[in-house]
Amino acid sequence: MTTKTYHDVLQSFAAITLNQLNAQASLMNRIESKYLIHEQELWDLLKELQQDFQILEIGGAKVFTYDNIYMDTKELDFYHAHNNGDLDRIKMRTRHYIESGLSYFEFKQKKGSVMRKFRYDIDIAQHGVLDTTAYEFMNDVYRSLYNENFAALVFPSLRTGYQRCTLVHKSTAEKITIDFNVSASQIREGSETFNFNNLVIVEFKAETKDSPTKEIFAKYGMLASKACSKYCLGNYFLGNVQQWDRFQPTIDVIKTIMYSELQVSKPPKKQLKKFQTTQLKKIIKK
Repeated sequence: MTTKTYHDVLQSFAAITLNQLNAQASLMNRIESKYLIHEQELWDLLKELQQDFQILEIGGAKVFTYDNIYMDTKELDFYHAHNNGDLDRIKMRTRHYIESGLSYFEFKQKKGSVMRKFRYDIDIAQHGVLDTTAYEFMNDVYRSLYNENFAALVFPSLRTGYQRCTLVHKSTAEKITIDFNVSASQIREGSETFNFNNLVIVEFKAETKDSPTKEIFAKYGMLASKACSKYCLGNYFLGNVQQWDRFQPTIDVIKTIMYSELQVSKPPKKQLKKFQTTQLKKIIKK
């Protein structure tokens, strides 16, 4: 399956504007589920979703390029909070939308299964920069959430890039983002970039856990990956961390997708089965 092929499917979706999306499914407070598939499965999945979903279109474009710079403490405390499975954790980043030129500073809180996102507009020159305004924003949000000041020192930590399309349900507040051509790049030491070849990350966002859309995912054997942070996975694949227990099942599946074979010790069959999609089952049987 070539990139052009599934791009053609995307072009055949009915379009929705950004204003319509924000009115129908902005989902700043939402429940998220992430799924990993091989890009060869994307054609069939898109055809299945086409009946019930529209695609975000801005200026005639339906696929957009994202450039993210994540912030963390010197000791990568935000990474370790995720790896440790903390039920209340935060992330911070600046995000630049290449095609539109828009940029934002974003503060995200994950508490249980609910994600809350806070952001403000920044100039492109402030992308990846922590200034007084950014610290004031971080402190204001943190204090509103935890009733205390944000005392940590944070610095630019890792860069991620990818292309994304956004699908919005025609009648409910549901949104699906599909990310491909994913990469992670060093910021603190060196300039190495890791490309996640063949990997597609599908993220389902809704106000509740229950949705008929998940039946489509189940049809393709797609089960939610509980630990699939691009920031955290980028740190692993770039060799920045020594602990990644929480991410090990996801890492195994990503390596299966990228290399068509497991490159690490094979996990128990029960655990591996949980993450297998139709395409992966075919690969593993070979």
